[in-house]
Amino acid sequence: MAPTRHTPIDAAKNRRARLSVALLYVIMSMPIGGWAARVPDLRRQVGADDALWGLANTVPSAGNIIGLCTILLLAGRTGNRPLAVIGSGLVLLTVPLTALSASFTGMVLGLTTWALVAHIMDMPMGALALDVQRRYRRPLMGAFDACFGLGTLAGGATGTLAAALDVRPWVQFAVTSALLGLCLAATARWLPEEHGRTPGTLRMSLRRRFHRRMLPITAMAFLSGYVSESAILWNAVYVADTLRAGPVAGGVSYTLAATAGTLAALVAVDRATARLGIVALVRGSTLFAAAGFGLCLAIGGPGAAIAGFVLLAIGMAGVNPSIYTLAGTQEGLSPSEGVSMVEIGQMPGASIAAPAMIGALSGLIGLRFALVSIVVAVVLLAVLAHRLSPATTGGYAGRPPP
Repeated sequence: MAPTRHTPIDAAKNRRARLSVALLYVIMSMPIGGWAARVPDLRRQVGADDALWGLANTVPSAGNIIGLCTILLLAGRTGNRPLAVIGSGLVLLTVPLTALSASFTGMVLGLTTWALVAHIMDMPMGALALDVQRRYRRPLMGAFDACFGLGTLAGGATGTLAAALDVRPWVQFAVTSALLGLCLAATARWLPEEHGRTPGTLRMSLRRRFHRRMLPITAMAFLSGYVSESAILWNAVYVADTLRAGPVAGGVSYTLAATAGTLAALVAVDRATARLGIVALVRGSTLFAAAGFGLCLAIGGPGAAIAGFVLLAIGMAGVNPSIYTLAGTQEGLSPSEGVSMVEIGQMPGASIAAPAMIGALSGLIGLRFALVSIVVAVVLLAVLAHRLSPATTGGYAGRPPP
């Protein structure tokens, strides 16, 4: 008798698909953590001062823009499995080559290329994760986000160890890329296959994406990107410098918040989504995050600041997986087209608004009061979640459909 939907053969196939997609999240995130740990060595390698290093991390925004334009062209029109494999391979190749650069220009070009290929990888990766979630018929996006967090932490630990052993950055990235590349080669055939299935011209595809049901989801993606990136950029700075607690306390604050967010995504988000539904989860968790972080800002002091960033990370852990699920289950759109709209929203929020707005406000009113903009953004997320209609949530109160 031919295997049915619930046979052990299909169960094993689904487990392999889940493992292979989880690996993509690690491939995306582990170089990020490793890079963050080696920034002092990389700066010395190219002879960049603070101003030049800031420029080196600003110019790659061009790669983000090109990457966004590329995913607009490819979403829903190209198979996600080959696109994810190609994007992953390019990320693993680009990072060690960038770390090998001895000139400032080469470093900037490498970072710009990295931003570009990461965006090309990100869209099919999210669509494949949604496909695995559909196969399992239960929430899984929180677990995939946790894989991203675990990859970042593992990369940071690897980079710290490599720096302690005086291993050159390019050697560290070459080794990790080779190991991850071998894992990708072994599991690539397990990735689920979803071909572009949207008929018509590119203009028709874009018109379908920019409609009123997707606009609140895209706005939520912008706010989520702003909050997440702001916490990453300003957590340690606020604790270490503004509150004068020192760099060790700043590092502890960032690490605790990142770990708390990862653990919340790993153990709680998917269960809460299954029990409450996406809309109720986003409303409750964002109000929790805004209240906790806002109260700790009002209290002041290093201990309260660390607690505030931890509460913010826990509260925001379920937001990004929920946004991806909502975008990927819109009627008339393929998952990759929905995910492309999330990418369009998140990039300006994270890459442009987060560093620019808080930086400007900090110069005017101080960093402590500038961080209130994070509370405002989280409250706006709760408001947008409250206004989601049944049509926006696919008519199932935000729960992933069978």
